[in-house]
Order: sequence, then C-alpha cells, then structure tokens
Amino acid sequence: MADSTRKRYTVFLPRTDFPMKADLPQREPKRLEKWKAEGLYARVEARRRADNAAGRGKGRRILHDGPPYANGAIHIGHALNKILKDMVVKSLWLDGYESPYIPGWDCHGLPIEHAVERDLGPKRREMSRADFLARCRVYAQKWIDSQRTGFQRLGVLGVWEDPYVTMQPRYEADVVRLLARLFECGAVTRKLKVVHWSYGARTALAEAEVEYADKTSPAITVAFPVPDAEARRMNLPTPLDLPIWTTTPWTLPSNLAIAMHPEMEYAVVQAGERHYLVAVALQEDFQRRLGLPFHVKEIRKGKAFQSLKARHAWLDRESPVLLADYVTADTGTGLVHTAPDHGVDDFNLAHHLGLLQLVGPDGRFTAEVNDPELEGKNIFDTNALVVERLRSSGALLHDEMLTHSYPHCWRTKTPIFFRATEQWFITMDDELTGKGKTLRELGLEGVDSTRWVPAQGRNRIHAMIAGRPDWCISRQRAWGTPLTVLRCTECGEPLATADIFAKAAAAIEAGGVEAWADLPLEQLKPAGAVCAKCGADAFAKETDILDVWIDSGVSAAVVCDTHPELSREDYGKFIYLEGSDQHRGWFHSSLLFNLAATGDKPYDTVVTHGFVLDGKGQKMSKSLGNTVTPEEIMKTLGADILRWWTASVDYNEDVRISKEILERSADAYRKIRNTLRFLLGALADFDPAVDAVPEKDFSPLDAWVWGAFGDMADQVTDAFRHYRFMDAAQALHAFCQLELSGQYFEIIKDRLYCDAPGSARRRSCRTLCWKLAQGLSALLAPILTFTADEVWENIPGTTDSVFEQRFPQGTPHPASADWNRFWEIRQAVHAAMEPHRAAKTIGTSLDAQVTLRLPDADLALLGRLGEDPQDLLVIGGLELQSAPDLEVAVAAHAGVKCPRCWNHKGGAGQGEDADLCPRCWDVVRTQA
Repeated sequence: MADSTRKRYTVFLPRTDFPMKADLPQREPKRLEKWKAEGLYARVEARRRADNAAGRGKGRRILHDGPPYANGAIHIGHALNKILKDMVVKSLWLDGYESPYIPGWDCHGLPIEHAVERDLGPKRREMSRADFLARCRVYAQKWIDSQRTGFQRLGVLGVWEDPYVTMQPRYEADVVRLLARLFECGAVTRKLKVVHWSYGARTALAEAEVEYADKTSPAITVAFPVPDAEARRMNLPTPLDLPIWTTTPWTLPSNLAIAMHPEMEYAVVQAGERHYLVAVALQEDFQRRLGLPFHVKEIRKGKAFQSLKARHAWLDRESPVLLADYVTADTGTGLVHTAPDHGVDDFNLAHHLGLLQLVGPDGRFTAEVNDPELEGKNIFDTNALVVERLRSSGALLHDEMLTHSYPHCWRTKTPIFFRATEQWFITMDDELTGKGKTLRELGLEGVDSTRWVPAQGRNRIHAMIAGRPDWCISRQRAWGTPLTVLRCTECGEPLATADIFAKAAAAIEAGGVEAWADLPLEQLKPAGAVCAKCGADAFAKETDILDVWIDSGVSAAVVCDTHPELSREDYGKFIYLEGSDQHRGWFHSSLLFNLAATGDKPYDTVVTHGFVLDGKGQKMSKSLGNTVTPEEIMKTLGADILRWWTASVDYNEDVRISKEILERSADAYRKIRNTLRFLLGALADFDPAVDAVPEKDFSPLDAWVWGAFGDMADQVTDAFRHYRFMDAAQALHAFCQLELSGQYFEIIKDRLYCDAPGSARRRSCRTLCWKLAQGLSALLAPILTFTADEVWENIPGTTDSVFEQRFPQGTPHPASADWNRFWEIRQAVHAAMEPHRAAKTIGTSLDAQVTLRLPDADLALLGRLGEDPQDLLVIGGLELQSAPDLEVAVAAHAGVKCPRCWNHKGGAGQGEDADLCPRCWDVVRTQA
C-alpha cells in the first residue's frame, strides 16, 4: 500500500500552549506587567506570613540590599549582583521562609555632586546651596527610576514602590540620630591627623575610597649635608651627607627630619671625597646608584646617630635624625625623608617639630611655600622642577623613573596625597562608653561570629579590621548628611549634645539635609553653653558632611526602624550579598558603624561575589570595546538567559561573559525548555482529579524516575540553602538531559502516544510528568524566574504562582543498583546499534532485533525491574541468553511493523487493520 493511501491511525501526540520558541525578549515584559497588575510580590509575602502564623512556615530570613549608587544606567556587575540576590530571596520563599526584599539606593556623595556641577557649569557659582542640593536630588532620582526599571526587567521581585533611599529626609534624619549615638559612646573625635586627600574632590577620603593604579614617578636619591662641626661632634668624618630616597620629590619642601631605625646597622662609607651614611643591607644598591667605589670606614647602629643634625638639601633649615621602628631595609638607603604634613608615620614621628602646611586642598602649593617657582602649581607637576633644582645644586645623587602602584581617588581618578588636616574620626582603639571594649575588639569579634561565603572572606576582613587606622568620617563637600555639631569659633572645640542632635534631626526630617544650613544657631545652642576648652561662648555650625559610607553603613538599622515590612527583631539576622570589594567597603562600614551605634552587628551571613570580566578574562572597558550590557542581552536573548548565566558561573571568583558564553547559556536554556515542554505536552487533557494515580501505583520505571528526581531535588534545595547556585543549576541541567531527555522520555513515548488513555502505565507516567513539571518549575523558579512561572501556568490543576509554592520534598524511592546496572546495559545496546544505523540496515531502534547475552546475575536483575526489557530498551525484538560477559548482537527485525506504533509486533488485527499489533488493535477497536 502506498504511503499516500496508508490509513492514518490516531495516536495521542503531545499538545501544549507552552511554545517551543521562548521569544523571551517579547514575552518577559508582558509577564512583568502581569506580576505588577496582580501584586505578585505582596501576595507571596502574604502567603508566607500566613504560613508562619499557622505554624506551617519556617520563620523569617531576610537579605538586606546593599544600595547601588544612583548614578548611571545598570551595568553587567549590577545584573550579576541583583540576580544573585533575587535567587536568594526566591529560594527562601520556596523553602518556606518569609523573606521581604526592600531595595535601596545610595544617593549622597561626590559623583552626583560632580555630575551636577558639570551640568550646571558657570551657573553653579550663582546658585545657592539649597538650590544646588535640590538639583542633586533631582539627578539622583532620575537614575533611581532608571535603575529600578532595569532591575525589575531582570525579574527581580521586591518592594519597588517603597524602597529605602539614603536621600529621603526621614532616612537622613535617622542617620543624624545614629550619629548622636556614636558621639554618646565616645566613638567620634576631632583631631589633627594625616589623611588621604583627593585634590580632585577637594576632600578627605576614607581608606575604602582609595583605589590603586600604576603611576610613573621619579625615584631620586638626595644628599642632606651634615655641617662639618656637627659631624666632628659625633666623631664622624667630613664632608658627610645623609642620603635619602623618595618617589615624591614634591614633598621635599616640607621635610623636617630624617628617620633611622635604632637597631639597624649603618655603614659610614667613603666614595670619592665625600662620606655617606647608608644601611649595611642596602649599601650595594646605594653603590650601584652612586656609581663610585666604596670604602667602609665604620659601622654603627642607628641609635648612635640620634642627636645628629643635617641641613635641608637646598633650604636654610635643619633636618635632625629621629629614630623610628618603621624604617626598613627593603629599598632606598635606610634613611627616610620625613615630612610630617604628608605621611602618617612622618606625622606620628615628627609632628612635634611643627607643620608647614604648604599644600592647599586643591593640591597646589600655597604662598607659604615662599618659592615663586612652586607657588600655585599642582604638586605632582613640580616633581621635575624639584629634581632639576637638586641636580643643579649638586644634591641629586641618582634619579630614575619608577612605575609603581599608587593610590588614586576612586571617584575622580586623580592621584591622592597625604595631608595633615583636622578631621572627624571614628576611633578604633579607645574604649567605647558602656561597651567595655574598643571598636577594633568589637569588630574582630563580629567578624568571627559571622558566616562568610566563601569562608576565606573572613580572613580578608579580619586582617583589614585588625590593621586599619581610625576612620575619617568628615568630608569637605555639600551633597550629604551634615555633621550636626557646633564648634567654638575661638579654638574649634566641638559642642555635641543630645539636644543639638535631636533638634537637627527633627529639622532634617521635615526639610531634608538642606535644613541644617538654615537652622538658626540660637535654636541649637544650649542656654549658657561655653567652650569646654577655652571658655568662649561663641559657636558656629559645622560645615563638613559625613562620609557616605555612614549613610549606607547604618542602612540596616534605619530600615528596621522605618520600613513597615521590617522590625527591630530582624536586625542582626540579615544576609548581605555584595562584590568582594565590599570587604573594605559596605561589609566593613556596616560592621563598625552599627557596632558603635547600636552595639550589635546587622548581619549573620555575608556572601561575596567576584567581578565580571570579558570572555578572555580582561576587565571590561568601553575603550577596549569589550563591554556587555544587560540591556542588549535582554533585548536579544532575554533576562532568563542572563539569569541562567548567573547561576551557572562560580560567582565566588571573578566571572567571564561574552556573546559566545551567553550562547552556551542559551543552548542550555533551550534544552531545559524542551524538557519542560515535553512534560507539558504529555499532560494534554490531563485532569489530576480523575487521571492521577498515587505514588504507590507508579510503574517501576516511574518509581525509579521519581526517586532520581527526589535525590536531585534534595541536592538542589541544599545547594540553594548554602548559596551554591552553580551546583543547583548543574544538577537541574544534568537531570533534564540525562535522566529525562536521555533515558526516561525515549522509553515513555510509546506508552504516552499509543497506550489506551486509561491504561495503568499511561496514567502512571502522565501522573509522573505532572509531578515532575510542578517540581522542576519550583526548583527552577529562583533561576529561570519568567520561564518557571509560565510553565506553572500551563500545568493542569495549578493555581496561584510558582513563587507561592514550596520546594518539592525528597521521595522514599532511592535508585537501586539494579537500575544503575540496567542503564549500563542499555548504553551498550545502543552503542551496538550505531554501526547498523550508519549502514542503514536499520532505521530507528524499533527496527532492531537484539540478542543480548548476559551473566545470570544480569538476567536476574532484568527480571526484577518489573518492566519489559524490550520496552525499556526501545527495540523491535529482544532475545536474552546466558553468557559469562555482556555481548550484544544486532540484526534487522523480520517481523511485521505496526503502522500505528512502529513496533515489530504487527499482524494481530483484522481487515484493513490487520497490520496492527495486539496493543494497538485493542486501542483502535475501543476508540472506534
């Protein structure tokens, strides 16, 4: 009979509205609108609250959002961070926790101030402070709105309509109230100290605001001459020079001393007609630089030179030797140029000699330098001038250019310098009132009582806190929370009382940070107040603002106090998840500021992720043309592809992304989607109330798959609980590809398509497909958030959203050794058929007659499986024989091919249906 006239038999082919083509860029935005319209986030949280109230839930577990800075569109690093956070929140929901997610934004600070100044241009000089701050608010709000849209497009659910924003007046006021607690416990002090200074920003910086980049500087060796009389007084030969080595020639005008280590050995060497002091360990390097042969005359320890006095290299100024333990023999000469204005060690060692203050906040030499060639010039631009001056005077012993890692301002990217100024500090080593310990001690205890993921994060932040200096918290800028204290107009002594803070906070809550400048001094100053230091009664308001790290650092305390979805009971239990740079940033500031202000740390778990690099492992840069933006990914591939990439990389390290990498993620997604579509297609017209069977009635094959799914579900749930998202993604992908697509689906197609609708094994496998679709969509929901919800809607009998469900529980059906061995046998059979397929002696596996020779133990296990081995192997015919080892022989099947199911068991029908196999004959006859 020709194919064109062959009778077509009805088979139960899969049908589903879940499309094969994902079309994510078009479908995801529509699902977002649906979620918004139905209030999905609020509904999920309400469900979890109800579960907790009824005793069905697990309580509350909350991720606190580290606020991104409201300046610019979202980038791929934002996407990685926000998707990871969303996976945490959604996995907590599905694990039975109430987990409110309050997004936040960091709004104050220099980048916004600079951007607004740039936009205003000359108009800035004509604008009042209040108007300028208002423009800063508008600028920040614009980027909040932009970023919020981008984050929502990633599928992130949260309280987007009510985030915490550090520029909200209520938030700003609460920062002032927490600042009052810092003062109350004695954590804040004002003192003269050398700090990191950004001339680009014209403000002091905290260590967390310093980044390092390569810089080329002149490295010079300079001779400081010792007067002959002074040398003879110390029984030293003449003429004598003290050689120093420095990479900052511009600091030489501020030199006031030379440091030597008291226990280090120094040689008095003669080179030509002059003599030099140099550390014994560095004399060979010094000789190379000097280019002259040496003669060592004597060796003394550094402490022998304590009273020695040299002269400045070109100024009429004394430069005495001071002893210091910090001097090393790593490089240089072992004699260290000391300028108290421009070095922390220098300041601590020699500030008693006075401060010259030759450099202004703009990084230029002031008139005090008393040098027309230097005055008004940027300090870094004067290096060459200083070198030439030394060369012409004969004081330059050696010079070369050195490329080295140098600190830069993280916002303006300009090189920074150390500058001695009066600033406000949080002290690390003073005992805090009422706490009985220093902030350093409390911080180290807090680190040790926190769970760090990965564990090495603990060592990193522990070392930082153990060695960090006092924290500079004042900034000489405008856009930020004011430091709401008064200062004596005569001596600068601060006046900080609870009443001043309370009045300032009330005014700021009503009118924002702008209100501080307008708040009348007479309302703030306590009656009869006089300066505790000098007795004067005149005060002025402080004009410095707070380091923005305080704004974000105290966010957990502020949000617990102000947001309706949180309470003080949540404080101290938060999960923090940010990039590894936040060990020195937000993790650090949150720990220290909260410990000082509240006595408690805000988090109990801290999760760290790496940075996003390009496909070659290089840092992304517009100049290199290797940037990948979330926007372009979502327009071309969809957010779920980006989410799968996020879950499939080891985020504990730096991660790579490129078009090729994303294509691999898209391919993995398509395979998972096809698996889900097969399951949904198997459920056409499936009515759970009528068609489902209990687990005890599962066929042996279905029981095996359900057991394998249970094992996988337990692995995935455990991976989510321990933030191992890559393990979860790999387990889900492997299960879909191996157990389902590679094994189970091929076997059940025959019973799904050809068995009678009410047959026991068809009902069993359809019930299993129904349960698998539900279980997989729940397990995938934290990762493939759009797809999982779409799948859930297409499963018969489901209601609500997948995010309102719970992770599937493991089953009491562990995979047996019999099934494991069967899959090995099956693999051998399929491998034996491949040459016959290639030679076209058989078409599909159903055309094969297989003779399978097995040891008796294997023959016995095939009998124990409870399924027909021929059906499990999906072959046309099977003959089993006993043999010592596994052997497979394949031939073309000679039987009649059933036109309905293609099994070679035909010939059982009658009339025009004579070619049908017994099973198909019964089905066709029943359906007629």
